[in-house]
This record gives sequence, structure tokens and C-alpha cells, in this order.
Amino acid sequence: MQRCRARSKRSGEQCKNYAIKGYGVCRMHGAYGGPKTHKGIFACKRASFKHGYYSSETLQELMNCRRILHIIKKIEDDLF
Repeated sequence: MQRCRARSKRSGEQCKNYAIKGYGVCRMHGAYGGPKTHKGIFACKRASFKHGYYSSETLQELMNCRRILHIIKKIEDDLF
């Protein structure tokens, strides 16, 4: 079995893990490298969505709320 070709930045020593067949490096240094099918790539992209705080709908709603608050403050200043 072939050893991983990756080298440590700090010590310069070669990784001691076995390389994955056909890759030359171990699983920790980039073998397999992510999804290969369109379905897998799409699933990967969807998995990065966590909370939606910065989605376009949320930002639009935030802007509308700020406009309303600005209008309310103007009306309040005119009354008092």
C-alpha cells in the first residue's frame, strides 16, 4: 500500500496514513474530494443554508420595518 504524499507545514514530515487507491493522498488530505453527481452537489449546496438571517426575503422585510419606524419617528417629532 502506498503512503499519503501530503507533507506537514510545520515539520516537513510526510503523512503516515495510507493513501486511498487512485488518489495518492489519504482521506484527511483530499481523497474523495466531495460530491460527484448533480444530485450530490445540489444537496451539498442546500446543506450550507443554516438560518436565513441574510436571505433576500428577510432583508426586504427588515428594510420595510426600518422605513415604517422612520415614518413613525417623523410623525412623533411633528406631534411633540
